[in-house]
Amino acid sequence: MVFRFRKIFSGGPVSKNRVIFATISYFGISMFTVFSSFQVGVSIWYVFAYAGVLVGATYLSHRLVKDSIKVWRSDDGKIHAKGGNIPYVIWIVGLVSRFALGYVFIGPDYLMTAYGSQKTLSTLAIEVTLIVDLIMMLGVGTLAGRNINLISKIKHFTTEQKL
Repeated sequence: MVFRFRKIFSGGPVSKNRVIFATISYFGISMFTVFSSFQVGVSIWYVFAYAGVLVGATYLSHRLVKDSIKVWRSDDGKIHAKGGNIPYVIWIVGLVSRFALGYVFIGPDYLMTAYGSQKTLSTLAIEVTLIVDLIMMLGVGTLAGRNINLISKIKHFTTEQKL
């Protein structure tokens, strides 16, 4: 993730397949992490709130990040891109917060016990977990919107170069 974050700031080679794989990876990591919330007492009905934030963030990010992503072709012929950094910051903050929250409320064996045995948290812990999970859904949604925009720019850039 750190190397990927560095490439986004300075620019690096991109391809449609790599962007799709990265988006699926971020989504998978987020879903794995958020799923543990349902194991510790968050109501399953919050799936709809998570989905709403995810879809809304994807749409808004796709609409707002357009001008911040720059795409160009380097001397070696590869397509490079940079920009759209805020979605990554939001996702990283949500992910780190979620891991810290799990460690504080559940304990050092957070990832092992969250999927093994049921543990119910206090009301305050559940509310904080819900907020952090919504931030993470916001982050993965903004990443998805940014990457949809990047794929569109790559596709447009390659067809424009063929003309």
